[in-house]
Amino acid sequence: MEARGGAARPIIPILKATGLLNQTGAPTETYAQFQTDAGRAAAALQALRNGFGEIFRRNQYAHKADEATLIDVIVAITGLPKKEGIVRYILATFQSFQEYAKQAREDVKFDEGSDAAPAYDAPPSPLGEQNNGAAGRLQLAYNINVVLPETTNVEVYNAIFRSLKANLLA
Repeated sequence: MEARGGAARPIIPILKATGLLNQTGAPTETYAQFQTDAGRAAAALQALRNGFGEIFRRNQYAHKADEATLIDVIVAITGLPKKEGIVRYILATFQSFQEYAKQAREDVKFDEGSDAAPAYDAPPSPLGEQNNGAAGRLQLAYNINVVLPETTNVEVYNAIFRSLKANLLA
């Protein structure tokens, strides 16, 4: 996998979520294995399981699944229509790793003491629960873009942000 230029910036969170980079952005043991011909398939499979755990909970052989099957699983998880752009992005990201992971043995596990993300069978943390001290676990983040109206009245902005705080951060 190679990414260059400014378009590569969104890839860093993906590499962190998959366990190829740790939370500080340093390469992990999984990344080192991915760089070798002998370890690439197993590392890619581990990265898929780390980053796409819900897909693997629904289909344990997702790394060998065809596109139609993957789309169905993604649609079931997200609730979005098949034609939605985000479904295509998730699929494309999954398939980038899947190309390497298809040849991996399913019984491969990584050492729990390494700096790689936890093995697939590690229990997922509930959404919303703080995960202090659990380095390497997938943590979800949501980006919300708010298009503010053009106004000189500060009270309009204050009302918008109070509403966001009350409804999203509660």
